[in-house]
Amino acid sequence: MISTFFRKIGIIILLLIPNIMFAQENKYAEEQVTYIKKFTDDLNDTTVATDVILSQYIVISNELTDELFDYLKASLDEIRLNIQMKDKSQIQYFNYFDLQKKETRDIDLEGKNPNNIYFLKVKDRLIVALYLDNEKIASFTLVSKGNNLAHFVTY
Repeated sequence: MISTFFRKIGIIILLLIPNIMFAQENKYAEEQVTYIKKFTDDLNDTTVATDVILSQYIVISNELTDELFDYLKASLDEIRLNIQMKDKSQIQYFNYFDLQKKETRDIDLEGKNPNNIYFLKVKDRLIVALYLDNEKIASFTLVSKGNNLAHFVTY
């Protein structure tokens, strides 16, 4: 009788574990999208300086040279302009796994976690692709690396 009780408890636990894990992953994804929306809100806000956005949202692992800073600032300014020209309410946020395989098959993940890759679109047009790492944006630069593949460049 006791072994039947423990067997039932074990089955219940096994059934609950996937739900708990999914809820945790879902919460993490929601936090990432909230973070990205805050990033786009700040890009849309002309009173927030680009270098402030750079320091608050972008993780920089390499030495920040003047050239790298200028490149990142110019790139963010371009993304900023692109976002400001869109109706904010029409921006859609997609995780890597939300897109059809044909839209992501040419991306070489290079070991990056696809759960941390997001695409911002308006009317099926890509605005920017983002790779998050350490709760910050590690890349907003998705470039061709040849052989019909693209990859994220981290800074």
